[in-house]
Amino acid sequence: MSTAATRRLTVLALGTLLVALTASACGGSVTRVVEGSSLKPTPQGAVPALGGVCKPADIPAGLSTQHVMSGGERRTVVVYYPHGRHAGKSIPMVLDLHGSGSTPLQQLSGSNIAATADKNGFAVVAPQAGIPFIAGKSHGFAWNVPGVPLMSGRPVPKGAPNDMQFIRDTVADMGKQLCADPKRIYVTGFSGGARMASQIGCEMSSQIAAIAPMSGLRMPGNCTLAKPVSVLTFHGTSDGTNPYNGSKQLYWSYSVPVAAQLWGNADQCAKPVQKQVVNGVMSTTYSNCKNGREVVLYTVTGQRHVWPGIAGSMAHGYALPKIDPNEIMWDFFAAHPLDGATA
Repeated sequence: MSTAATRRLTVLALGTLLVALTASACGGSVTRVVEGSSLKPTPQGAVPALGGVCKPADIPAGLSTQHVMSGGERRTVVVYYPHGRHAGKSIPMVLDLHGSGSTPLQQLSGSNIAATADKNGFAVVAPQAGIPFIAGKSHGFAWNVPGVPLMSGRPVPKGAPNDMQFIRDTVADMGKQLCADPKRIYVTGFSGGARMASQIGCEMSSQIAAIAPMSGLRMPGNCTLAKPVSVLTFHGTSDGTNPYNGSKQLYWSYSVPVAAQLWGNADQCAKPVQKQVVNGVMSTTYSNCKNGREVVLYTVTGQRHVWPGIAGSMAHGYALPKIDPNEIMWDFFAAHPLDGATA
């Protein structure tokens, strides 16, 4: 099957589940939604015991909706388990975080990560943020990023769920259910989800092998890494929401190159090296970092505030670069397991 055909089927599957979930929420009975078992929340800072002998996964291949208990609340995650994987064998796990005003299903559809997961054999876990949020015509959710206001500039509402604890609980719960390889747990995300992924990379550096914040890389304030973390990011020069060169918005401020440099400094890397990858795409690579880590920024000339590499992502007058950001991201993840384990 061609790549284009695979993507069409993936989008169709995502759309079908979205319709089913919507009908279910409105009282209809269209498709059974699989629910995951709920484990006890993991204490803050604790590392869940993953790997080892795995029980057959209850989670089916393809898309399903699961639930994780966190902070006394039943939280939603959408899971994509790749086709063709053998039950009982450990598997890499990638968290894919939606942007502000979006949902897990919209994120999976927009990133087209399911096709990449099928091709490369990793599981995708897309958690739902805890703050209801409206962005234009989109009614979705926003992340409670510690110390950071919402995209609207407003402070996080009082009593908002602790999304960092939710992520810890998700890694513990879904890691057990999916039999995740503890050395191959990664995080990506778009926009507000990228800012959250940056926070996770800082606070969970002893568990997360690498992060790939798309169109939203930050370095959390007062971040002290327990272990160096590999970082990959794509960002467009025509991004009007999270401007490449920074802005006066409280949630954004400094530029993307500064964010990459801060991560390079935190990982104790050598001076960066720049090169043109393809026409319109420049990479800035911080290598020779502590523990074999690496920080790479891909600057895409003319890319707007969207997931990189998809149709319609470029501003008027710019051609879509001839690269596959999802494959680049996965290759980066695969080359950077936790603690330098070999792929």
